[in-house]
Amino acid sequence: MKRLGTVVQVVAHQGLLVRGDNIGPDTSLRDLPRINSFVVDKSVKRIGKVNGVIGPVKSPYITIKVFGDVSGSELKKYLNEKVYVK
Repeated sequence: MKRLGTVVQVVAHQGLLVRGDNIGPDTSLRDLPRINSFVVDKSVKRIGKVNGVIGPVKSPYITIKVFGDVSGSELKKYLNEKVYVK
């Protein structure tokens, strides 16, 4: 399990925007998360999949498509929380 980043925004319906963590000056494209990788919270509950990576490699933002069983009110509790990629 690798830390993906911090949730900064709930996006439209069933989406999260994450600011990437663990990014340094020697970061390469291989260090970025792969599309469709599972995203989990700190209790290792699957909340969605990586949908896209936007921005520069040194400071990327990651979009997450959240699974249908995660409610809208539950999404708000993820704001400013760390999420992980499995």
